[in-house]
Amino acid sequence: MTTLIALAVAVVPGALLGFALPPGRYRWAAWAAAPALTLGLVTLAMTWLPQLGLPDGPLAVLAAEVLLAGLAVLASRLVTRGLVEPDADSRDAVGRPADAGWRARITRLRLPAVRPGRADVIGIAIPAAISVAFGWLMLGRLVAPPGWDAMNHGFLTRRIMDTDSVLISSACTSGSTEPALSCSFYPLAANVSWAQAAELSGGRISTVLSAWSILVGPLALVAAVYACVRALGGRPVVAASAAAAPAVLGPMWMSVITGRITEQTAPCMAGAIALLIALAARGAHPVRLGLLAGLCGAGIVMTHTYDVLFIAVLAIGMLLAVRGRWVLRRVAAAAGAMVLAGLVPLLPLLGVLAGANGERLSNPPALLGKYGESFEYWVTDPQRYVLFAYPGVGGADFQLSEPTIQVGLWLVIPCLLLSPLCLVLPRLRWARPWLAAGVVWTAIGVWTTASDSAAAMTLSSLWYGVRERVRSMIFPVYGVLAVAGAVVLGLAVGWLLTRVAAKAGALRGSEAPAAVAAGVLVVVLLGLAAVPASWQPLRGALKGRAPVGESYEKTYKWLAENNPPGATVAYDRHHEFITWAYADYEVPLLFGIPPLPGLPAENYDRRWDAWNWLVDNADARPAGCEVRRFNISYVVVGTRNMPGAWDKHYERKRLESSDKLELAHKIGRISIYRVTEAGRSCATGG
Repeated sequence: MTTLIALAVAVVPGALLGFALPPGRYRWAAWAAAPALTLGLVTLAMTWLPQLGLPDGPLAVLAAEVLLAGLAVLASRLVTRGLVEPDADSRDAVGRPADAGWRARITRLRLPAVRPGRADVIGIAIPAAISVAFGWLMLGRLVAPPGWDAMNHGFLTRRIMDTDSVLISSACTSGSTEPALSCSFYPLAANVSWAQAAELSGGRISTVLSAWSILVGPLALVAAVYACVRALGGRPVVAASAAAAPAVLGPMWMSVITGRITEQTAPCMAGAIALLIALAARGAHPVRLGLLAGLCGAGIVMTHTYDVLFIAVLAIGMLLAVRGRWVLRRVAAAAGAMVLAGLVPLLPLLGVLAGANGERLSNPPALLGKYGESFEYWVTDPQRYVLFAYPGVGGADFQLSEPTIQVGLWLVIPCLLLSPLCLVLPRLRWARPWLAAGVVWTAIGVWTTASDSAAAMTLSSLWYGVRERVRSMIFPVYGVLAVAGAVVLGLAVGWLLTRVAAKAGALRGSEAPAAVAAGVLVVVLLGLAAVPASWQPLRGALKGRAPVGESYEKTYKWLAENNPPGATVAYDRHHEFITWAYADYEVPLLFGIPPLPGLPAENYDRRWDAWNWLVDNADARPAGCEVRRFNISYVVVGTRNMPGAWDKHYERKRLESSDKLELAHKIGRISIYRVTEAGRSCATGG
């Protein structure tokens, strides 16, 4: 039930805005962007409710989303003429203006039914089922999502629920007790949606986060890619193939290996937002579509900020590829509407947004001055194009000898090499925006990986200089372009058959070769990906970064039942997955979000002083006063560690011999120690 509620909360408010458009391709485009529209409504509500002195808890924001969507639909029904010029939708069957008379106005309040064609229903349903199935295969059956950043998101979401406030200052703190501000800006729109789902369902935050990775993101991607391909002339089979391919080709699941749920789901929405922008500029409803597109942009800024850059490039490609008249007045109206709708939700945050980059620490370029190696990393290394994109380029455990990996590469690389022919083949117009966006952002990746110029460092600081985040941002490109290359092969085979076979004349101009080629490629890739040898390595890596086994849930429950009211639990931050005790079971924990650069670190340093004192680290200073200040009752340690994140901040032997702790309970390989009076001894009595 929690999963279904999370899906509904993420989709329904944005989908309501689709009724602001007439039945047809415009409404379908809006519905494809429903999750992004919901995030836009969340942003609008969460930024303005506090400014207006209104309740700003998660459910208050949800109520505001639904109210705003309803008002927008009502306004669209009452405005009976186009806001720029009349169009076909503004006249009745005999050509009279649709706003002639009050009866017509009342009639416009109805919401006409929209029935999709059978081919489109099947074309959406099959890749959706495939994507969700692979999501469950990769991320299902875990106690909580993998990765340290998922625990950060769990903490932020629980803080939103505990404080009943969506303010950044309420969520982004150094801990759940004695909190201090840890960041002045953090994009919290998705966290607010997660808090809404958890409060409505009474379920766990970890379940909601998993639902976004398994359901919301993949379904948004399928809808976005399918809508883009169909809007640009692709047939249902080709569109379905393009929508299914990113589930196995590209880092869709690799994106969440460190727990960045938004890093996976924000790119899933990119295609639908880009399509809205293109239709706004060249379609019949520039103002309405422009308002929706701008609202989506604001939602992405408050979800995973730098993804708006990829969306902008993709939108330019869509703008050039979509059919429609270039009318200056419509383009200007669309642009104005987008700026207005994108700016209004963010107005209260413009100050902190402008200074947010100062809180970022950017890694230096990984291949400084080595443009050749950077090009190899980004383009020619075959490891970049393996199924599931795992392991990443340079991964030591890459096994090219694996048959499924080999066959997948033999299929994918030729198709990718043929995909640029979409620039000259009219039937592949739908692939051009993806090709353009992929080329631009690959070039940016090469540049920022090798250059330390001011411009390169400023740009790469948006993703902290971590080059793999660029690949995650553009991940749908790989699957879509592989399908485009397969279509090129299909068209070539069809052309050859018409030349050498007397009975093949019917193939001239037929859509069959393209559909067969696209379908065959995707079916084969899906078959290869379903072989355990293909998906188990990534599943193992994800599992290794998540709490596994009943001992964790039993530990969290024990702490929830036995921790004194108001007391906190100390743990080796994120290292042993104890953070989920707060996110899922409301057990106050010692550590929250570390203060970002430029903010005072004293509060957070004192927390570490308390930890070092309790576990008897060699360099610990007396900190019994800090133990009292943060009211630490228990210390929890385990033996399962987060790989590759941090070293341990304690030695087990010293901890076990410390007179500041005594063993209170043990569940499996997790030990819970009670803080003794020696641990709380404070010379000043403070």
